[in-house]
Amino acid sequence: MESECLTVQIERITYANPQNGYAVLRTSCRGHPNGVVVVGTFGIVNPGEELRVYGTWTCHPQFGVQFHAFRYTILKPATLKGIEKYLGSGMIKGIGPVTARRLVAAFGTETLEVIERQPERLTECQGIGKSRAEKIAAGWAQQKAVQDVMIFLQGHGISPAYAVRIFRSFGSDAVRKVSEDPYILAYEISGIGFKTADKIAAEFGITGTDSRRVRAGLMFLVRGALDEGHLFLPQEELARQAREILQFDADGVVIEAIDTLLQEERLALRVWKDQRLLYLPHAFQEEQGAAHRLADVLSRRAPCPRDRLLTALDGALALEGVALTDLQASAVERSLGERFLIITGGPGTGKTTTLRAVVEAHRVLGRQVALASPTGRAAKRLAEVTGHEAKTIHRLLEFSPQDKGFRYKPGNPLPCDTLIVDEASMLDMGLFYHLLRALPAGATFVLVGDADQLPSVGPGLVLQQLIASGVVPVVRLETVFRQAETSSIVTNAHRINRGQMPILQAPDGKTRTDCYFLDAPDPEKALGLLKNVVASSLPKRFGYDPIADVQVLTPMNRGSLGATALNTALQEALNPASPDKPELKHMHRVFRPGDKVIQMKNNYDLEVFNGDIGLVREVAPEDQELVIAFPQGERVYQPVDLLDLSLAYAITIHKSQGSEYPAVVLLMTTQHYVMLQRNLLYTGLTRARRTLVLLGTKRAIALAVKNARPAVRNTLFGALLAEKVGAVLPSEK
Repeated sequence: MESECLTVQIERITYANPQNGYAVLRTSCRGHPNGVVVVGTFGIVNPGEELRVYGTWTCHPQFGVQFHAFRYTILKPATLKGIEKYLGSGMIKGIGPVTARRLVAAFGTETLEVIERQPERLTECQGIGKSRAEKIAAGWAQQKAVQDVMIFLQGHGISPAYAVRIFRSFGSDAVRKVSEDPYILAYEISGIGFKTADKIAAEFGITGTDSRRVRAGLMFLVRGALDEGHLFLPQEELARQAREILQFDADGVVIEAIDTLLQEERLALRVWKDQRLLYLPHAFQEEQGAAHRLADVLSRRAPCPRDRLLTALDGALALEGVALTDLQASAVERSLGERFLIITGGPGTGKTTTLRAVVEAHRVLGRQVALASPTGRAAKRLAEVTGHEAKTIHRLLEFSPQDKGFRYKPGNPLPCDTLIVDEASMLDMGLFYHLLRALPAGATFVLVGDADQLPSVGPGLVLQQLIASGVVPVVRLETVFRQAETSSIVTNAHRINRGQMPILQAPDGKTRTDCYFLDAPDPEKALGLLKNVVASSLPKRFGYDPIADVQVLTPMNRGSLGATALNTALQEALNPASPDKPELKHMHRVFRPGDKVIQMKNNYDLEVFNGDIGLVREVAPEDQELVIAFPQGERVYQPVDLLDLSLAYAITIHKSQGSEYPAVVLLMTTQHYVMLQRNLLYTGLTRARRTLVLLGTKRAIALAVKNARPAVRNTLFGALLAEKVGAVLPSEK
């Protein structure tokens, strides 16, 4: 097929898919008075830019004649209109439409040349001082560096949508680093798999059974297993997967590569019951170290004298103003005598009351109590129910981005006598290990959580393994309190846990309940019902704020009823565009003041962590910045920070772990078939504090209730702990 070349100027971006970089561009082109529609895979392109596109003409059955670009180069716009549109598109921090107009008026066709080569002259333009001129120059330099990376990646078949992420990870050194070791893309860039990196490596002569390729494949697989919740892979399983992705049967080559990685200490080995288990070194240390340290804590019981125990119990009861059940009182008593304790139970069983009583009992005895939860929202709720300060675990341990580690650790323990962590089902192996490392000698450690919820997003099954080990003190609260029995949310949660269908009450205007069911047999009806429930029904009937009080939960991100598509629809319904509302467009997404957003990955520089939800307070298109209010305070987001920010009108059930919301709309349809599980439904249902609307089909709900397969993750934590407790190991130095 013969390729043709066109020089076009982008007028507008009609469609763009941020996942794969595919875009439809409406362009102007000399010799084509009606313009040209250009389609293809592009990176960060903006209206006003000139492109030289290479490809062929095609005829789409619905949209007509299009130019399909196979590759392209970016040219600087030459016309005043093109320069103004290019600079005003928001691609450079410090320049928005107003500043772009002023710059073009001041420097004409030389505007881009002035920005790149004579940025000190920018102060000649009205409204631009020295500080803003420096910001514009820096923004231009970064954009140019990103474009260089993007052009390099495009030449090797990588979607340009990943250019900014790669630039963020490797900086201006990205081209050199990727050229030297293409496999770092598979290791360190989320979304780029081994096959893509392997294809680039082949262009540099790394193919077949090349030892670099085999080692890279093995490391990719072990890291991938960790992302799926496993702490290790058995060597036989690792070798099988390696043969599959490397597409050869040379077992000897794979075993030799494993031995090399072990010698280089890039992998760690544990032999367990005649099996060779392979870990990443830090995962090995976390599992081994947590078992060792906890065994030491468990060996150091310090029973509380009877008179002090009674004083603490009386003080807690007086402050709580309620009568504790025998089991709740036992939990408080055991927390005063054990060094480590788990308090678990389902909704309505009195975990919160027990937790408050434990806090007060320890405070009555003059003990300094530290409270923490895995997420910001859970920490805020913990502070509300106890009346005392609570922090996220990352903030409690004080993570240092510079040192890439926690401030509190052996030699500098936490300043507390009692550490209480709520929502313990969310604890992964790494966080639990670091909490144990920071625990002061002689301190008490209490975990509170619901073991029937979804396992942690991170690797391991900490709470479940602790309970299953049989060597850890556990108080299991099982009796549902009378006041909780009136809640259909609580009743249905326990029914689901027992494998029974929840009671599905359709709204009829007569029956009062806190748990409703709306039948939605197809996605189109589900979306219409969802928008009506969130924007109208819940606010009118219960007075909920549709953004602050209502949370939509869905099992997955993809699909027409996944979080991504739902956020687009709900943003349009709840926070639509208006002339008086500034917008920030970034990577084909739009953020407006009032938008609910969620952090998707830990950002240690901003001290915002995976799962934190906030509200956009201010939008500064000129500076390409957002001011977002989180429970821990306001944060200013730069363009590079926006990569890991998403709208949060709808989030996955996994992301909702550890949080409660006044009202929840929970989607359960057969479109979510692959994700339908009992603990997923149970977790989603129990996120609602006052009102739940189940929206979907009875068939999907039944499938979830029946699917009670336990989470299977490769971890030996429980077995190691039992072994070490039996051996009564000495204290770890």
